[in-house]
Amino acid sequence: MPKCVTGKVAEIGPNGSLITCIQQTQVADAPRDERISIAFGGHQTVGLFDDPHEQPESTMVAKLNSEGFVEIEIVGLSLSEMLGIKVDEKVTISWP
Repeated sequence: MPKCVTGKVAEIGPNGSLITCIQQTQVADAPRDERISIAFGGHQTVGLFDDPHEQPESTMVAKLNSEGFVEIEIVGLSLSEMLGIKVDEKVTISWP
């Protein structure tokens, strides 16, 4: 049975990343590969990375930040500015 965690964007990081209220413990048993999907504001990315990661510039990445929350970024760009995503936007993480 698929698993799903729903939260929201709690704050916008200094680099324009989306810091969610979803804690690392909520996705502890989730896969870290393309089987996990992170959806928000009509957009989606797959995979969940540890921080730091080595993904290339302009790649949308969901990661577990040093504070223990799921954070979504576009490497080297402001995701919030580029896509117009604001605080309180719904975020859904799902996996098989």
